[in-house]
Amino acid sequence: MLCPLVIQQAREHLQKLFPVYLARFERFLREADYELVPDPSPVEIDAHPNLVRDVSDIPIAVAAMAAGVDYMVSEDKDLTAQDETTVELRRHLKVLLSGTFLRHVMDWTSEELEAIRHRQWNEMPEDETQEPEKP
Repeated sequence: MLCPLVIQQAREHLQKLFPVYLARFERFLREADYELVPDPSPVEIDAHPNLVRDVSDIPIAVAAMAAGVDYMVSEDKDLTAQDETTVELRRHLKVLLSGTFLRHVMDWTSEELEAIRHRQWNEMPEDETQEPEKP
C-alpha cells in the first residue's frame, strides 16, 4: 500500500539527494504491484495528534491505519522506535524494519538478507531489457 504523500516524499528525497535515480523510481512505480490508497483528510490527521513524535509522519501512519495494512514497513526511527513515542502507533499498526519484515514475515534466510544488504540504487537495471540480479 502506498499513498500519494509517500510517493511524493520519495520523489522529493530522490530529486534532492539522488536525482540520477529518479527515473528508476518512476519505473519501479509503474512495474510494482501496490495498492494506491488516499491520503488521510485533515480531520483524520487531527484525530491522532500523539500518534508518533514526528508530526510529519502522522499522515503516513494514519493512511496505513485507514488502509488496514497487516504491516507497516519503514526505516524511519520515529515510526520504528520501541519506546513511549510509538506506544499509540503500535496500538494500531505492526511497524517493522525492512530486514525484520523480510526475515519474519517473508521467511527470508540470513543468506538471502546478506545478499541484498548493501545493494545500491545503481545496481537496478536502467532499462527494461535488463533483469536485476536475484539474491
